[in-house]
Formats: sequence, C-alpha cells, structure tokens
Amino acid sequence: MSDRLPDIHPLSPALQLQPPPLIRFLALPLALAIFAFDTFTNIQGAVAVLYVLVPLLLLGGLSRRGILLAAGACAGLTLLSFALRHGIGAAPAAILRCAIALAAMLITTLLLLRDHASRLALLQANRELSRSEHRYRSIFEQTRFSLFEQDFSAVRKALDALRREGVTDFAAHAAAHPDLVGALAGKITTLAVNDATLELLGARSEAEVVGPAGRFIPAQSPAIFQVLEALFEGRNRFEGKGQLRTLAGQELTVLVGISFPEDAEELKRVVVGIVDITGQERTQQALMAAQAELARASRIATVGALSASIAHEVNQPLGAVVMNAQTCLRWLAQDPPDIAAAARAAERVARDGKRASEIVARTRGLLVRDEAAPDVLDLALLVQEVLGLLEREIAGQGTSIVLDLPSDPARVRAGRVEMQQVLINLVTNALHALSPLERAQQRIEISVSGPKNGLMRLGVRDSGKGIDPADLEKLFSPFFTTKVGGMGMGLAICRATVEARGGQLVARNHPEGGALFEFTLPAADETPEKP
Repeated sequence: MSDRLPDIHPLSPALQLQPPPLIRFLALPLALAIFAFDTFTNIQGAVAVLYVLVPLLLLGGLSRRGILLAAGACAGLTLLSFALRHGIGAAPAAILRCAIALAAMLITTLLLLRDHASRLALLQANRELSRSEHRYRSIFEQTRFSLFEQDFSAVRKALDALRREGVTDFAAHAAAHPDLVGALAGKITTLAVNDATLELLGARSEAEVVGPAGRFIPAQSPAIFQVLEALFEGRNRFEGKGQLRTLAGQELTVLVGISFPEDAEELKRVVVGIVDITGQERTQQALMAAQAELARASRIATVGALSASIAHEVNQPLGAVVMNAQTCLRWLAQDPPDIAAAARAAERVARDGKRASEIVARTRGLLVRDEAAPDVLDLALLVQEVLGLLEREIAGQGTSIVLDLPSDPARVRAGRVEMQQVLINLVTNALHALSPLERAQQRIEISVSGPKNGLMRLGVRDSGKGIDPADLEKLFSPFFTTKVGGMGMGLAICRATVEARGGQLVARNHPEGGALFEFTLPAADETPEKP
C-alpha cells in the first residue's frame, strides 16, 4: 500500500520560510528612501539606523553571503550619506549618530547571521525528520511481517488509576476481577496496519481494521493479560505467544513483540509486531502425536522382540520344573514310596518355578515403569558385583579393567537387578568392541563420581576404535545394532531403564580415543563430592 505514503520532499519550498516577493521588492526602494532622507534633509536624528530594516525585509531569502553583502551595502550608504552631508569637519554629534547607525547595523547583521545558522539547522533537522518518517513508513508498509500501530495511552491511564488505588499485584487483582482484562483490552485502539496485517486478518481495506483492537483478541488469549501485566510493571518490552481472531472468526496462533516507550506520550503510537505460527503449531502437534504413536509401536515391537529371549531364559527353569516333577512322581510310585526323595524333588520344583517367575518379572520391569519402591544402591559396590558376574568373560578375553571408584558411598535409588543389567550390557558391549584388538590393547575404564548437581555418574570407557559418527544419533534406537546377529534392543532398554529412575544415559567418543557410555542417577543422599 505504497499509495498511502506521505509525499513530502525534504527540500519543499514550504519549509524555506521565505518572505513574500512583494516585501522583498520593497527592500531596495526603502534603502534609497532612507539614503535620501539621511542625505538631503535636516533631520538631526540617527536616520541611518533604519537601514536595519533592509536585511530584515530580505530575511529567509538571503544566504550568509547575501546577508553580509546587504549589510555592507547599507553601511556603505550610511558612510556615503555622512560624507556628502557633513564632510571632513563634521560635528561630534553627527559622528556619534553615524557610529550609532553603524553599530546597530553590525548588531543586526550578527543577529541575522545567527538566525540564518539556526534556520539552516532547523531545515536540516526537518529534512532528516522527513527522511526518517519516509523510511519508517516504507518499512511499515512494505515489510511482510504483520505490523500494527496502536494507541495504548488510555490503557496506561487506566493502569495508573489502579496503581493509585493501591493495586500492586496486577495478576491477583485481575484474578479477583475477571472482567478487568477484557475491559482494558477494549481501550487499545488500532491506528494503522500494513498490507501483511490486512492479508492476515482477511480484510480488504485498512478501514475494516482500525478502531478498537479487542474484537481481534480472543477472550482466552493469555498474551493480552501478559501485555497488560508488562505495561503495569513498567517493562519496556514484551514477547510472547497468543491468539488472534480474523474477520472471518478463525483463531490464529501468533508470536507478539512490542516495545513500550518510556515517554507516556509516545504510547499514543506503539508498533506491535505479529508473526503467524498457526501452521507450525499444527505441525508440532501432529509431530508430537506421531511421536507418541511411534513410542507405543516401539514398545509393542520391543515386547515382540524380547519374546524369544524371554522364552529362551524361561525354558531352562521350566524344563527343570518338569524334570523334577517327573522325578518326584517316580519316587512316589515306588513301593514303598520314598517320601524324603520325593520331597527334595518337590522343593527343586518350587525353586525353579520361583526362578522362572523372577525372570519374567525382571523382564517386565524393563518395559513398564516399575512402581515398586527402589533400592538404595552403592554404585561402587554395583560395579564390583557386575565385575564378579562377568569375571569369566573378562578373563577369557584378557581385557584389563581400570577402576576409579570413590571411597565414600555413591548411593542412588534404583532397582538392583535392573541396574546390574544396565551395567552388564555396557561392559559386554565394551568387550565386544575390544574383541578385534590384541589382548595388550584391550582396556576398560569404569569410573564413579558425584554427587554433582544432585546426580551421581557412572562411566564405562573402552580403548576401541570408537563409535561411527553416523551411528551416534541412532545408537539408542530400537532394533539398531552393529553386531552380527544382534537384536538392537540392549541399549534402548538400558536408556529406558535409566530414564525410568530419573536419570540419563548418553554415549560419545572420548577425546583420547574409544567410546564412552555414561549414565547419571539422582543421588540418594548428600555425599560430598570428591575433588
């Protein structure tokens, strides 16, 4: 809408403040009349003082040089008149009158020069102001961001009135008076908008938009309350997300940016910037829904993938249950029956059945959040327990284990069995990564530290070749694996287990070589951190 831009030229004649042509033409006759009166009459006054009127009549139409020339001409006429009338033997009174006239001319000239300089400065300032206004209007009209010019002065007066009534907490006062925010929003007036705003609101002309701004602000929009609160608290800037209603009644999600001037008078024209993010919000909501569905599908897939593993683990104790039950029946079928032997077989049946139940319960705890109260574990002792369980694998591969454990207890709250499985998985992965190397090059460092920021840390670093950077982002994804024949569920389950206890499991390449896996868990007490 560039046709709405003001057409003001910075050198417009209206700004020159020149005298009318008729008055400028009177300057020369006036100078000649003064010269005639001063030279050819017997008036005993300082008639030459009237020469100061000549440059005054030309004020605004002369340059600095012109002022000096006009003043010099008048001074020359004064001296010429004095010479023609009085000559060399002039009386002291005549000399005094001439001196007074010249002094008046000098003072007037200095004042006119100062006035001329002020006029030039004023014109320059006016030109800069015109250029600035033109640039502002160009930016306002042509930018593709939605811009409003709004009057907040009435709102400021209403907020000042509340402050004088003793209101100090605007949020509490607004909560006690539900109609307050809507009433204050109705005091905001839209003065002008740009093309982008017309397009955003579905308006055909600016006349459809200017006026009370409340009709475009939904009552439930939190942004209007936040804007009023920022203005009440004297903040000079507001940025936030809110809603905007179009002329067709459609509600949009927008980002709002406002800079409030310090001068209350300037609140009569405040620029409000709007960016429509409705599409991005809908995309984000769809993405979140898709992620939730993906997580659900992933959990279902995880259950399916682990079914074979569960069946394998449970098959052994179930097989033992069947064998011991058959043995018990044989002892009972003897004549006479061997009750003691049958009882021992029945005890083995109960033991193996309990073992199968524990395997199922432990595996189920990896897939759903275990609501049972967690144990208080010492991570340093957990490391020792896991190394004992993996002693045969570590010794068989010839891998060196380096420990960095604190002397004080490193307590966390988590399930003992589940954390054993996490650490077993991390150490086993490290052993697998080191298997291609010579025995002398195989090294695993396990460290425990903290608490720091309320968290304990356990790290497992190997001396292998590290993780391919292309695999880092996919490392914890279900079914992703770099092992031949692997299911790709170990690290995904480990991360889920740690996060279920309020911790975090991450992986990265160590600067000195090898891969580093570390997890953090909330500390169970305030054990002081070791330096």
